[in-house]
Amino acid sequence: MPSPLRGTATGFLDDLFVTPAARGSGAFECLIDAIRDLAAAEGWPQVRWITAADNARARSAYDRVATKTDWVTYQLDV
Repeated sequence: MPSPLRGTATGFLDDLFVTPAARGSGAFECLIDAIRDLAAAEGWPQVRWITAADNARARSAYDRVATKTDWVTYQLDV
C-alpha cells in the first residue's frame, strides 16, 4: 500500500489465518518468514496488519514478532 508520509510503499494485510488443525505447528512462523522475505524483496520498510480486538491467540503470536501500533482502524461503508 502507498505510505505517503514515508514516501514509499509498505505491506498491508487484513490479517493472517492458520487453520485450527495447523495452529501450534509452526505454520504461523512460516507465514511470517515468507511475509518478511517478500517485504525485503519488494523493498518495503515494514508490513502492517489488522486483527480483531478479541483475537487473543493471534494477538499473542503477533506480540512475539511485531510491535503493536497506536492506530485504531475505522471503516466507512458506502
